[in-house]
Amino acid sequence: MWQLKATGCAATTQSKFAPGHDAKLKPLIIQAGVGGHPVRRIVRDTAVAKDAVRVAADLGWGDLVRDAIARGSA
Repeated sequence: MWQLKATGCAATTQSKFAPGHDAKLKPLIIQAGVGGHPVRRIVRDTAVAKDAVRVAADLGWGDLVRDAIARGSA
């Protein structure tokens, strides 16, 4: 069953992530990948969906998340 999960932060930063927020996002992406669910994000008024590994690769975490998904799926 699909369930909305979010980091719960609406703050803006000059960098991609506020301190510690990448650590909140990685497990959510891994959980989605293990469950075979797409990861959706809102870009302006459009929902963009990709598989978890692709989202992680876009963020520079491709190998880390791919390995974690494989361990979680085993």
